[in-house]
Amino acid sequence: MENPFRPSEKYCTATIVITAVAAFAALAFLAYLDQTLSNPYLVASFGATAVLIYGAPKAPFSKPKNVFFGHLFSAIIGISVAFVLIQTGNFDDWKWAGIGIAGCAAIVVMMLTGTIHPPGGATAITCVMSGFGSIEYLFVPVMLGVAVMMAIAYCANFARKRFSGNEDA
Repeated sequence: MENPFRPSEKYCTATIVITAVAAFAALAFLAYLDQTLSNPYLVASFGATAVLIYGAPKAPFSKPKNVFFGHLFSAIIGISVAFVLIQTGNFDDWKWAGIGIAGCAAIVVMMLTGTIHPPGGATAITCVMSGFGSIEYLFVPVMLGVAVMMAIAYCANFARKRFSGNEDA
C-alpha cells in the first residue's frame, strides 16, 4: 500500500530550510507588531497564505496577482459588510448573515477577476467577525501584512533559485 503522506514533490534540504525561515520571519514579524503595538497586524488567513506562497510558490493560487488582489477585494467586501451592519445597528443580530454574504461575495469577485486566493475568503470573514468596519483595516492589517509576506516570498524565491541547485525552484 502506498504511503498517503508521501509528498508529491521532492524537496531538497535547502528548499525546506528557506521555506521555514521565510514563513517564520513573515508570521513572527507580523505577530510581533500585533503584540507589541497592541493593534491588529495579523489576520488568521495569513497562515494559509504562508502555506501557499512559501510552501507551494508555483501553485496558481500563489501567484502575486492572486495573493494581492484576492486579499484586497476580500477585505474591501468584508469591511463593507461590517460597516453596513454596524451603521444600521444590526451587527450583533445579523453578523451570521454578514459572514455568509462576505464569504460568498469574496468568492464571486475573485472568480470574476481571475484572482482566486483561497485565504482571501477567510480575510472577508475575519473582517466581519472582528467588526472591522473602517477603511483603515484595509491598509493595516490586511494590505500591510500582504506586502510584508510578498516581499519575504520574493526573497525566499530568489534564495531557492540560488541555493537549491534547481532553476525551477
